[in-house]
Amino acid sequence: MAAAGKPVRNLDRTREKILAAALAEFSARGFAGARVDAIARRARVNKRMLYYCFGAKQDLYREVLRRKIADRAEWLESTPNDFAGALAHIYLSGGTDLDFVRLMEWEAIDSGGKRCIAEAERRALFEKAVAHLRGLQRQGKIPRGVDLTQLFISMLSLALFPLVMPQIIRLIHGMEPTDPRFMRQRANFLRWLGDSLVKPGEIIRNRVRPSRTALRRRQSSSGQEQLA
Repeated sequence: MAAAGKPVRNLDRTREKILAAALAEFSARGFAGARVDAIARRARVNKRMLYYCFGAKQDLYREVLRRKIADRAEWLESTPNDFAGALAHIYLSGGTDLDFVRLMEWEAIDSGGKRCIAEAERRALFEKAVAHLRGLQRQGKIPRGVDLTQLFISMLSLALFPLVMPQIIRLIHGMEPTDPRFMRQRANFLRWLGDSLVKPGEIIRNRVRPSRTALRRRQSSSGQEQLA
């Protein structure tokens, strides 16, 4: 049994090595610029083994993305049930993944508006994230009337910008966006921002609005005071 299982374990290890090498190559050069022979060299396997395990370059890229999407599905399941916590969670889970951010940057450059690889899977993940915000809104944790799609786009922007524009962060802050001190400060700021955005909405929503009769009485009383 052990002898029979060994080739399978070896193949699994080879697949993991190829995937790690592919992630590094795709994030460094994008899908268009990545070369299969470079991935094979990084993984220290021959190209025939790479093709045996994954097929064409596009199939390998799809598997790399599938794993990243699965990671994001997991952190979405663990998203805190409050807006401030959710905002910080998106940053700590996605905004610190340099390889993924670079993959998305290359894709934006290379795609030219064409359909993305694994587009349906990613669209479903984003729809699930917006649905989570909708649940928070129903619980009164996000003010009514807020455009949740725009809110989610803005949350992604706040989380991803430091890694997308690291030179801007260095110029403004003096730190690398991957510095643990910066990441800690960023997460704390996003929690503060999330609380600040939601609390004014709670005050407005919970305030008792006067009836029309009471408003007319106030206006009448104000007019009488002015006449006096």
